[in-house]
Amino acid sequence: MENDTLDSIAMTTKPKRNLERAGGTLAMGIISIPLALNFVGIVLAIVTLVRSGKAMTEFKNNPLLYTQSSYKKMKAARICATVSLCLLGTGILVFIAVVGMR
Repeated sequence: MENDTLDSIAMTTKPKRNLERAGGTLAMGIISIPLALNFVGIVLAIVTLVRSGKAMTEFKNNPLLYTQSSYKKMKAARICATVSLCLLGTGILVFIAVVGMR
């Protein structure tokens, strides 16, 4: 029981670090939005979702080790990637509707 308490105290006194590649993942998510109807945008959005999912799981397993700001960056990256994929889906539906009207 004492070891658990000592471990939690030791974890809170260590300086917190950023989640790995939080800034780069956010940049990929943002870049995927204007490229949503392009193959590059799709790939960036999927890679962003995968990376942010892994990082968010890592944060949830050890929240005392990482900064809140890096977690928020990952959440924002995930939102950007989701918006990008939604734009892609909307573009496909519009394309199908236009082609179907001919």
